[in-house]
Amino acid sequence: MIRINLLPHHMRPIKRTLLPHVLSILVLLGTLFWLTSLFLAERAELASANRQYDAKNSELRGLDAIIKEHNELTQTKLQLQDKIETIQSILADRTLWSEWLHHLSTLTPENIWYTKIRLTSRRFSEERIKMDKQGKPELNPKTKEPVVEKVQVQRPVLEVSGYAIEDASGEKNTARLADATNSDPKFSEKFQLFTAKTVDTEYNGYSVRSFTFEYLI
Repeated sequence: MIRINLLPHHMRPIKRTLLPHVLSILVLLGTLFWLTSLFLAERAELASANRQYDAKNSELRGLDAIIKEHNELTQTKLQLQDKIETIQSILADRTLWSEWLHHLSTLTPENIWYTKIRLTSRRFSEERIKMDKQGKPELNPKTKEPVVEKVQVQRPVLEVSGYAIEDASGEKNTARLADATNSDPKFSEKFQLFTAKTVDTEYNGYSVRSFTFEYLI
């Protein structure tokens, strides 16, 4: 049986296809899949970064003991360096001590005798230019001048001790020894008197003056 649609063209029912809806759904699903994949990838990358951070942080904490030991060894090295410099200075002059002691004896007044002459060391505070890790002078960022720091160093010291009895003037004078050693060009060039201690006392029933002079070498 043949059916003829006599309705006008604009009133005829339109047959719609599902293809656009299917394509829209497929595009939406594809977008959701891509966003989900991107989210999971970022989450996995963040988790990996967190694991690496925890691992590095754990390694850093494990290095605390090594860093502490390194700092202690550095401090010990500086102390040993000061002692080495003192020893080297002493050894450099070891063959001349007999000459220096003889020269000291020629400067010693007759009213003085020695009980102890020894070589020791003292710690002094000195100002030095601060060096950076490359061994270059560290500059002040404002003034562009080298930074000066105070450091503790060991210096060799000649310690001279003894007694002074009354001289021809009746004085137990130790100042003549200090003046003689300070005014002598040769001795004062090598030894600089920086401390002098005197105490009036008795020795075997005699009135004497005990003294200790320290000379910076």
